[in-house]
Amino acid sequence: MRNVIHNLIEESQKFLFKRAKIDDKIGLEAAKFAVHDIPKLTGKFEKSNSPLIRWIKEAVKHGSPETKDLLNALEPALPYLPWKYNYEPRADIPDLGNQMGWGEILGPEAPYHDEQICFGFTLLGKNTFYPSHLHPATELYVVLSGHAIWTLDGHTQIRGPGEFILHPSEHVHSMQTEHEPMLALYTWSGKDIKTLSKYV
Repeated sequence: MRNVIHNLIEESQKFLFKRAKIDDKIGLEAAKFAVHDIPKLTGKFEKSNSPLIRWIKEAVKHGSPETKDLLNALEPALPYLPWKYNYEPRADIPDLGNQMGWGEILGPEAPYHDEQICFGFTLLGKNTFYPSHLHPATELYVVLSGHAIWTLDGHTQIRGPGEFILHPSEHVHSMQTEHEPMLALYTWSGKDIKTLSKYV
């Protein structure tokens, strides 16, 4: 599994490095992980019992030629990522933790301990609403498979495979899937990558 994860990190950095060649805000953010030195592995990647595992086979089907190589590297790793959902429970969406979550590979609490940047993958099941939330970290998403209705600061767009979305620090955003699960790569950077997201 260690080789699988190492290959996934390399493919992710290669993918982001291509986007980093464009000199704009997204390119600058992509470069932060694309050229980041990967620390030594201090944790473990074990078979997950997360309910999100049931979405994996379908979640990797809705990619694009642009995201195919990265999805191929990601698919064998998905059952072993440390999937979590750590928001406070919501009475209006009591089963949300069974429908969405993220598996972090690098970060302050990830198997690759890193205090400067977070890197991982987010998975949303079909017909799932990820409610409006914000966080201090600057967040970069790349949709790898599936589509979602993405809202940032009140502006809504449908986003699909190969698209990059930048969430500046403390900006409110949300996602809604419909017929397909959505799988996306994410990074967090900035002065505070430890404070968790909160719903608004």
